[in-house]
Amino acid sequence: MTRRTAWGTYVKITDVLRQRITDGTYAPGDRLPGEGDLCAEFNVARNTVRRALSPLQAEKLITVRTGVGRFVPATSRPPRTNAERITEDLRHQIDTGHLTPGDALPSETRTARRYGVSRFTARAALIALATASLVTCIHGKGRYVRQDVPR
Repeated sequence: MTRRTAWGTYVKITDVLRQRITDGTYAPGDRLPGEGDLCAEFNVARNTVRRALSPLQAEKLITVRTGVGRFVPATSRPPRTNAERITEDLRHQIDTGHLTPGDALPSETRTARRYGVSRFTARAALIALATASLVTCIHGKGRYVRQDVPR
């Protein structure tokens, strides 16, 4: 029999690891604990840990060296693209409580106008927030800050 974890447990693990990276617990250049260690710490299966690490890799908060491990990149770099800049700004608004759980995010058109970018760039930024499990998209309605975003 396989052990079951609560729905969305990986999101909580992602948030804990993201916090550790941003607060310096895992400094630039540090190797993250291995999958086995994280499984033991959070009492979850390996797939749950892998699912939790995936958004961090997509956000470029960690890098993977095959056969070696996962690392916090040695240099923190400012956002390179407009989409990254927008994503960082909206994430900051969510983190500081300016956008609270359940709040609607600006539409792609409004985001594009506000930041002076194309709708494609605005969409890429909003998709990055969804990939990071910070917002949810309701087809035909819009994007909203997730109710279960930890404070």
